Amino acid sequence: MKRFFRVTPFAFIFIILIATLLLQNGCAVNPVTGKKEIMLISQNMEISMGRDIDRGLRRTYGFYGSPQLNAYITEIGQKLVPYTHRPTLEYHFAVLDTPVENAFAAPGGYIYITRGLLALMNSEAEMATVLGHELGHVNARHSARQMTRSILFLGIILVASELSEDFRKIAPISMIATQLLFLKYSRKDEYQADALGVEYSLKAGYAAGKMVNFFSSLQRLTGTKGSHRIPNFLSTHPLTPRRIEKVKELLQAEEQNNPGQMLALAVERKSYLKKIDGLIYGMNPRQGYVEGNTFYHPSMKFYFQVPYKWTVDNTPQRVTLTSPDKKAMIILTAQSGSQDLDAFSKKMIADLKNSRLDSQRYGIINGFQALHTHLTMFADKKEEGKKVEDMTVRISNIQKENTIFSFFTASAVSHDYTYKNDMFRTVQSFNKLRHAKYLSKQPQRLYVKRVQRQQRLRHYLSQKGIPRKNWDKISLINAIPLDQRLQPNRLIKVIY
Repeated sequence: MKRFFRVTPFAFIFIILIATLLLQNGCAVNPVTGKKEIMLISQNMEISMGRDIDRGLRRTYGFYGSPQLNAYITEIGQKLVPYTHRPTLEYHFAVLDTPVENAFAAPGGYIYITRGLLALMNSEAEMATVLGHELGHVNARHSARQMTRSILFLGIILVASELSEDFRKIAPISMIATQLLFLKYSRKDEYQADALGVEYSLKAGYAAGKMVNFFSSLQRLTGTKGSHRIPNFLSTHPLTPRRIEKVKELLQAEEQNNPGQMLALAVERKSYLKKIDGLIYGMNPRQGYVEGNTFYHPSMKFYFQVPYKWTVDNTPQRVTLTSPDKKAMIILTAQSGSQDLDAFSKKMIADLKNSRLDSQRYGIINGFQALHTHLTMFADKKEEGKKVEDMTVRISNIQKENTIFSFFTASAVSHDYTYKNDMFRTVQSFNKLRHAKYLSKQPQRLYVKRVQRQQRLRHYLSQKGIPRKNWDKISLINAIPLDQRLQPNRLIKVIY
């Protein structure tokens, strides 16, 4: 007996969708290689996605609050643009206000570099090669290609799940594997982006050899004493010894083709250091910090208690507290405006789907009017193969001057008894910050200093009274061992 597969409406719609995308975009010519490749993502789609990502990054991290520094990064980035393979694309460059060391590109020409990575670099040429590397990813359409592969691969899994009972059983595993598979750029993509970074920066007149210096700094960061973490740049752009060797080979070939010209290329160390003088280094306590078991926010002038051993994740958008076993969480957000607590709470509740209002009451928290709402959120019982449970949710909206602070606490119903006291104490501890010691907390900054006489780096730092805990960091960001002798008039970065 012949076996006929039944194509469900879902599978049919997906097939039509893929066919439509292929007809609209089909085989596009890659701007860098000049070769045709299957591409489901058009340039307009890239730009639209990049714009959405940009808005999200602004909310989550925020851009570094120095118009001069952002303008400087844009100026250097735009110097490279005419030498790219997509020079007519509108490019956007920005510094993200985060201490993590990273740089990345969103689709459609959005290029980001963090203040943490700027602190690690030592010349304009280094920065140009990093920006060139990210421009390489955009110009070779690496993100768009990854998304195309993901769509096609996921489509095969979904359609096969509809056609085959056996495949349906393993489909969830395949989907997870697919997500992991396309999380990072491929080794081939990294090689290509490195080569393009060298090409673009050389054509713009920069000493592209400084890319090797940058890689060396990242390797030192990975091996820093007391730190076993991988720098964020290496998490998204895995570094291998072969990558470094290939960059060196490119530079050697350039030197052979143009003898002596490499020496005339710009490094611009002094001008770069001048631009980052005063840069915030590390976490910025003005945006909130934890000391002991208390979270303080000097800029917004509030504090609250953190439950014992709970982790705190602080971003400009929200503060998230998570229990040690990840069974409960507290989220604090703030919204400006003199709104009515009742109307504000009703809108918040309306946005919660599959929920039941259990109770609501007004109260006072350390002199501030508050409205507490207790709800039950019902889990989707249709999820197959998953243990789902209803959630106990409490929302406390607190009016502080012209801002409403919202505590959102949640735990599974079966764990509510375990955590409700911790969550209650946290909400009730919310208070106005008045103590000058916490209000005046300032971030560490990076300053550029000139060495007056020949001496070892450690002796210089000792004489200047730089805290000993910062010495290894200073050695790292200058790419100088503590015992190396500094020559007179040498500029170095210090932290205090």
